[in-house]
Amino acid sequence: MQRRTFNLLVAGAAVSATAAGAVLLTSDRYISPAPPGQRALPDLAGKLGDLAWIRISRGTMTINFALIAGHWTVVEKGNFPAAEERIHKLLGALAAVELVEPRTGRAELLPRLDLDDPANGKSTLVVLQGRAGAQVGALIVGRSRPSTLGGGDAGVYVRKPGTDQAWLARGSFDLSGDVLDWIDRHIIDLHAEQIASIVLTASDGSAVIISRTAPDAAFAIEGSAAVPNAKNAALLAGALTALDLDDVKPAAEQPIPMDGAATAAFTSFDGLVVGARFSPPGAADWLALDITGSGKAEDDAKALNARLSKWSFRIPPERAKLLRMTLADLQPNGS
Repeated sequence: MQRRTFNLLVAGAAVSATAAGAVLLTSDRYISPAPPGQRALPDLAGKLGDLAWIRISRGTMTINFALIAGHWTVVEKGNFPAAEERIHKLLGALAAVELVEPRTGRAELLPRLDLDDPANGKSTLVVLQGRAGAQVGALIVGRSRPSTLGGGDAGVYVRKPGTDQAWLARGSFDLSGDVLDWIDRHIIDLHAEQIASIVLTASDGSAVIISRTAPDAAFAIEGSAAVPNAKNAALLAGALTALDLDDVKPAAEQPIPMDGAATAAFTSFDGLVVGARFSPPGAADWLALDITGSGKAEDDAKALNARLSKWSFRIPPERAKLLRMTLADLQPNGS
């Protein structure tokens, strides 16, 4: 066989393979590319203000978000506040995503794009509902294609529920994580320099009080001439600085009785009092907060108590250890 004839056959085979791949991706029928700017969810942008419910499901995980008094909450966590910045970013991305070109329309090929049944755990189904309960939009989101469209534009594979037609779309989504990754993890942020006194009460009723007269003064142990361990006193004073949760439940589901509970009460120089009571030793590190205030801190105390008093929070073990300090820890030779 002459080399020229052989080269023509090879070229023809390559073209045939490319064509076969195109058929594989676009099914047995021809699907036109989407018109420029066609949105995957064309009604969403004009109805963002009407949304009242969002559902995200992937595998065995389902997260429902409800809009209550103008704020997004996580239904599975007793309507605890959601990470609203993340919710708003997701809604903006969903409203902006544009269809670019069709991919496969064959169900057996959807797993290649992570667009098979969301119950299988790879794709993610997002459903949006309005205040009257009507569905505003729904989209199954699959594998991302960063910068695949040129010009730095990210791509993502999507399809509509009830159809097998996959699309390459312009846009990106952060749908990662589980329920706890979608909640507002912030509890309270009370800085060490704000603390005037701390009362630690053990489950047996024994108590120790440390206090100081000014933010730059040293703590003293009330009723003792001993100077407290400066390092531990400073760590304790900062125990409520940028305190975030590891989990949260309504107080009725995770009660922490007042009787016999170890407690810590932090009083700030401006009159804010943050009282914490803890789950029994040996259990997970759950705490409940009761906040009061006087003078300049009265309004802040009311707002904090309204936001926090209905919940029990599981906190990181290292923070729980600080809050469970005893007199022995605060003695000059405490470790």
